[in-house]
Amino acid sequence: MRGRIGRLFRRAMSRPLFVSQGFASAAGAGSMIFAAAYLDPGEFALFTLIALASTTLVGLVRAALYQPALIEQRRDPTALVPFRYAIIACAGAAAALAGAAAAFGVVDPLLLVLIGVSALFPTLHDWLRFRAIGIDRRWEPAVADGIRLALVLLSPLVLIAAPNAAIYQVFLGLSTALPFLYLRVRLPVLTVFARFADYRRAASLQLTEYVVGQFTSTVPLLVLGVLGSTPLLAGIRLAQTLLGPLNLVFTASTTGLIADGATRTTHAGVGSLVSRGKAVSRRLGFLSIGIVLVLALVVWLSRIDLNGVANTPLLAGLILVGIYTIGSRGATVHAVLMRLLGRHELATVGRTVLVVASLVAFALGYLLGGIDASLIAGFLAAAVVTPLVFSIPGERLYRRLLKEEDDSRLEAEAAAEIDALAQSPTGADEQEPTDGSEGLESDDLEDDPPTGGSAPGRP
Repeated sequence: MRGRIGRLFRRAMSRPLFVSQGFASAAGAGSMIFAAAYLDPGEFALFTLIALASTTLVGLVRAALYQPALIEQRRDPTALVPFRYAIIACAGAAAALAGAAAAFGVVDPLLLVLIGVSALFPTLHDWLRFRAIGIDRRWEPAVADGIRLALVLLSPLVLIAAPNAAIYQVFLGLSTALPFLYLRVRLPVLTVFARFADYRRAASLQLTEYVVGQFTSTVPLLVLGVLGSTPLLAGIRLAQTLLGPLNLVFTASTTGLIADGATRTTHAGVGSLVSRGKAVSRRLGFLSIGIVLVLALVVWLSRIDLNGVANTPLLAGLILVGIYTIGSRGATVHAVLMRLLGRHELATVGRTVLVVASLVAFALGYLLGGIDASLIAGFLAAAVVTPLVFSIPGERLYRRLLKEEDDSRLEAEAAAEIDALAQSPTGADEQEPTDGSEGLESDDLEDDPPTGGSAPGRP
């Protein structure tokens, strides 16, 4: 047992991106669990909406700038995001979060300003995390995320002193300030950057996919939350938090896949990259099934009730989110592979089809049975459609690209053989004498210097 734990520890230490994402996921899950434990139901519902908006905006900046730049490094190592781009995007996200908090019901102007200011740091911290990954300094993000986790563990003190959703959101935003400063000190200052115009189209397609993808679950949850909060909605939000370990593995796996595909020569070929991606997809699929079943069983048997959400809505939310997670986690890896292989349009179209299907299900469910029926229909539709729009087109793409790679390799080998034959020596030293000069000794040729290009022994 001790040896197995030791092997697991050594394996984790060899994968700093998993350690980093583990700390980040633990911080996110801890903040939500602390909020459910200490906030009353009304404040908890408000916090879930603000936190969801914050996470969405951080992901928006990541999809618009940080991830496209990292993928572009597969072609250009200088594709890194300069500070001037990052600060503009981060300021926009901060202003948007303050506006969202006002729409959700936060009326205190000072709290709105503090929410906006504190929202700068999560996106700036994310900027330096991707910078560190892009220059292959993968342990620095792990340390920074560990610092943030330590600060989030102080959340009960804040919630006891001020059980207010807006104040808690300000604290969580500021908890990324120290990790940001740590990365700023540790990472080297860079001065050479590729032009954003070189990968603007790829970035726009990734941004489009992300924005469209929010209509799969995030936007419907926000809209339904505005229409009226229900116990099932709170249960779904907490279930998403409890499934944080899966998000940990998914994010770490896909980030590692992108980083290796962009910066490591071992994954420069189509075959090696696709093989790695399929292995990641299989692991995520099996892991999703195991974790969802275990969590559902624990919640059902423990009859756990929290202040912000009761047991039955939590179990129902866990089943819904779990079904969607099982159907989507492994399949979504194929979208990452499509982008690494330069087929951005295919991934964006697949995401669009998924969103249309899920929105139709959300709308029909709401018309037929209200908020709860909308949630059930939307999540089930997304679970069914996701593998259809990513896995099947992905497999067809891989077969075509692998065939092209094999054809190119065979052509290159044939060309190399032709070149080798053309460059092989064909002069006199390989020709057999045909004029009866066999057996001549070297002394017989001393007085016959070669003339022009004639073979030895010829006049």
